[in-house]
Amino acid sequence: IQSLALRFLQGFIMTEPAAKIPRIGTKPRTIVVGGGIGGCTAAIALAHAGADVAIYEQAPKLMEIGAGINVQAVAIGVLDRLGITEDALKDPVLGDGIVTSKIEYYTVDGILIADEAVGRAMGAKYPQFSTHRAKFHNTLIAKARELIGEHNINLDHVFAGMDRAEDGTVTVHFESMSERGKKYPSVTCEFLVGADGLKSPVRACLLGDGLPKYTGKMIYRGLCEVDALMGDGTTVELCGNEHGAFICYPISDGMRKEGKTHCNWGFNVNRPEPGGVESWTSLANVSDIEQELALMDQNVFGGLTPLQIAQKTEKIIGWALFDRDPLESFDFGTVTLLGDAAHPLLPYGSQGATQAIMDAEALGEAYKRSMADGTGIRGTVKLYSDMRCAISGKVVLANRDMGSTAVLREVEKKCQGMTRSEKEQWIAEHGRAFFTDIIQKYRASMPKSVSCVADK
Repeated sequence: IQSLALRFLQGFIMTEPAAKIPRIGTKPRTIVVGGGIGGCTAAIALAHAGADVAIYEQAPKLMEIGAGINVQAVAIGVLDRLGITEDALKDPVLGDGIVTSKIEYYTVDGILIADEAVGRAMGAKYPQFSTHRAKFHNTLIAKARELIGEHNINLDHVFAGMDRAEDGTVTVHFESMSERGKKYPSVTCEFLVGADGLKSPVRACLLGDGLPKYTGKMIYRGLCEVDALMGDGTTVELCGNEHGAFICYPISDGMRKEGKTHCNWGFNVNRPEPGGVESWTSLANVSDIEQELALMDQNVFGGLTPLQIAQKTEKIIGWALFDRDPLESFDFGTVTLLGDAAHPLLPYGSQGATQAIMDAEALGEAYKRSMADGTGIRGTVKLYSDMRCAISGKVVLANRDMGSTAVLREVEKKCQGMTRSEKEQWIAEHGRAFFTDIIQKYRASMPKSVSCVADK
C-alpha cells in the first residue's frame, strides 16, 4: 500500500485509454471499489435508489473464506428493506444463520456477570444474526447480481489510481491481481465509492494519510465443531478481561438443530506490533495462545474450555488490529468512502459489518434524495457525509474503549484482590446493575438507521 500511495501522490497515471461504463438513460455512472460486505450492500442500496452501479473487486474469484460474523438487528432491518430477508439469511444452503438470543459475560475464572438479550429477544423488530461470513457475503452477492447484473461485477480488478476532472468525472485505473503487470483499460464514472477496506488504496489516493496505527492487540480466530450446544444454542459467550477476551458463538442453524455447534471463536490479546504489512494476517498455532487461554479454564462452553475449543481448530489465523482517528468528513466531491475505508472499527460489539451496512443504507438514501432535489452526486456525497461521518466516528471511539466488552475490564477492577467467593458475592449483589450501566451507555452511543431519522 505504501508504494501505491506514493504513486498516487506523485500523480501516477495509467496509459490505457479510458473506457466509459454504458450509461443507463441519464443516470450518473457509479463505481464501487470493493466487493465485500460494505461494497455489495452499497451497490444494492444504490441500485434500489435508481443508480447505474458497477462493482470492481480485486479478488480473482469470490471464494468461501473467513470465519463467523455477528450482525446487529439494526443492520438486519436495513437488509430486509433492501430485499434480503430473514428467510434468506436462515436458508439452509445459502445462509444457515442463527437468530442470536443473548450474550453472556463471564470473568476470567468463570463467574457469570450478567447476560444481555439482543435483537428480537430484547424486543427489537429484527433479530441479531450469527453466521459464517462467507455465507453472509454470498447472500449479498446473489442480491447484487440480481439487481445490477453479473456483467457489472468485475473481479480481478485492483484499484491503481484515479484522475479527477473539473466537471467531477473520475477516471479510475485498474491492474490485475492474478497476472502481475497486466493493466486493464481505465474506466470513467461520475461517482466513485471506496469500499476497499482497512488498507484502502482509494483512501490513500484521497488523503495520503499513510497506514493505520497498530493498537497493541491481535485477535486469533478459528472455526471448529463441538458435539454440544453452547448455552441455549443461540448464545454468544464472552469471558476474560482487558488483557485477553475470548468470544465464541454458533454460526450454523443446521448443526444447532442436530444438537451440535459450528463454533466461531476469537481471542483478543495484547501483542507487540508485527513487522511489515504482509504480517498483519498470518497463520498461528495453539501454542501462541495456550498459556493465556489456560487461565480461563473455569469457563466451559458446550462442554469445552476456551483452550480445548482452540485445540479442536484445524486453522487458526492471527489478525493484527489497527485503528484510525475519525475523519471530519466523508465529502470528497464526487468520491466518498464507506465501511472500514472510512472508519475502521475494532472488533467489539458486533459493529464492523453492522456499521458498513448502515453506511450503505445512508448512501442509497442520500442518492435518492439528491437526485430528486437536483443537487446530484455532490449533493449525495455531502448528505451521506452529514448522515454518517460524525456518528460513525463516535462508534470508532466507543470501540476503542472495548465497547460492551468493557464490562469485563471494569468488573475485574472492582473485584481486584478479592477471593473467588468474595467476587461471587460482589457480582451477585452488584453485577447486574453495574453491567446494565455500562451496556446502556455503550448502546445509547450507537447510531440508528437513517430510515428512522431521515424525515426528522
